[in-house]
Amino acid sequence: MRSILRFGIAVVLSSGAAVALAADDKKEKDKPAPLPVTAKLIAKKKSYQLDLGGKTPEEYRKAIEEAKKTFRYPAPPEVDLTLELTNTSDKDVAIWSSGDPVQVILELKGKGAMSVQPAIAMTREFRVPQALMLPAGKSHTIAIKSLKYGMRGITQQAYWTDAGEYTLTARFMTGISPPPPDSKTVTEGFARVTLITKPVKLKVELKR
Repeated sequence: MRSILRFGIAVVLSSGAAVALAADDKKEKDKPAPLPVTAKLIAKKKSYQLDLGGKTPEEYRKAIEEAKKTFRYPAPPEVDLTLELTNTSDKDVAIWSSGDPVQVILELKGKGAMSVQPAIAMTREFRVPQALMLPAGKSHTIAIKSLKYGMRGITQQAYWTDAGEYTLTARFMTGISPPPPDSKTVTEGFARVTLITKPVKLKVELKR
């Protein structure tokens, strides 16, 4: 009887191990292949001064909140950043660099971080994406001069409203050709992808 029980336990354990291995194999298969292009956010300037115009941080935040009624927001902070796109593969790829499907989305985090979506009037025509060829191992840079971003670079704004440490992350929505394996959305030979950067640290001080 003990031998039978031991055999039964062994079968159960073996079955459990097989299920675990099958689950691991499925995870590996479901894991998307790495994209041939990576994005990196570079802070050419890491320290900034915040001019509140005589307001306290609380008053400044309140003014931004109240601007949601009139959409007359203060100008977002100016920055000196670069979004660097690098072809890390051994083959040339084409990538959308401009046009309506191409967007840089910024995510600001930290004490006093705020984001708003002002009402922006835009022309109604669709701006066709324009592609550039990115040779193997080469990079293309996009300058980021303010915390204004989104559709055509103008539909969203971020603010730091107090002194402190902040982090900023960028997501670059674009298209890549040839389409990477398992691409779900392909338009005229370009796969729609989103490249996400690692966050960069920025320091903000109140202007005296």
